[in-house]
Amino acid sequence: MKIGKEAVRRHHPMAAKALVSAMLLLTLVACGEKKSASSSQVVANVDGQEITIHQVNNELAKTGGSQVTKQLLEGLVARQLLVNAAKKDKLDTDPAVLADMERARNLVLAQSYVASKVKAPTRPLDQDVEDLYRKNPDWFAQRKQYEFAQLIIAGSNLTPELNRLMDQPGKRLEDIASWLDSHHIQYARQQVVKTSADLPPQMNASLKTMERGTLFVVIEGQTAILTSLQDVKSAPLSLAVATPQIQQYLVAQRQNQASEQLVERLRKDAKVEYSEQAKSFKDLSVVPAAATGTATTDKDGVKNDAISRGVAGFK
Repeated sequence: MKIGKEAVRRHHPMAAKALVSAMLLLTLVACGEKKSASSSQVVANVDGQEITIHQVNNELAKTGGSQVTKQLLEGLVARQLLVNAAKKDKLDTDPAVLADMERARNLVLAQSYVASKVKAPTRPLDQDVEDLYRKNPDWFAQRKQYEFAQLIIAGSNLTPELNRLMDQPGKRLEDIASWLDSHHIQYARQQVVKTSADLPPQMNASLKTMERGTLFVVIEGQTAILTSLQDVKSAPLSLAVATPQIQQYLVAQRQNQASEQLVERLRKDAKVEYSEQAKSFKDLSVVPAAATGTATTDKDGVKNDAISRGVAGFK
């Protein structure tokens, strides 16, 4: 079966997004706009570029440290050395770099606005934590750990013949590797370990009835990943162990909901127009007809098992 990654939506609930790279880029912008400070504020000078105590204190606040250290200052010196070298190579005029810097600036402005308008959510109630725990057994009480072995090939080498070979009963991944060797097809090996908390519901449902050694294909852009389910282990989390994770998730969920509500209010008061090209962009919130769980066959006779499309999420 061939699985298309584009049909998969983001699913993992514990994922947390960060703006570290964006903050670094914003710092690079700020470094290029510094004005001369008084000598009492300057703690270091790197080829004429001053580092002030205000920068040090801001860095301390951003990193969550408790006191200024030599290592903190040396980190700022190292960053300034890189900035100076980048400017010497005229990277500060490179269109791609400028676009990244503008993106970083906009991200920080947007995040700062949300932080100023959205109140921090209250601590989740114990009942809320218990409800989430009970309603998601695959994440917690019945969590499983899956081990996968994979052969990675170019998508262009995923022929109907290879797909038929993968679908033959009793075939092992080593049989597929031997076939690839005999056809002089290059591949790379890798092992992947994921839990049922990392995988989308469709994949968890499929894995529950999947036997060890079962073969399937994951499509990742221009790459095809020939995969075998190697082992399954029970890895449950008790309510006590899972509680901090659940609390963090519920807080993040409420923050996201408040942010979305803020954006909707702003959208109502704004005039947003889309070009004809923008109207043609794919809407990932629309579930394809094939995602209902029926199996289809493409023009090359390759079988597509829609219920297992979530497999693409484990990479």
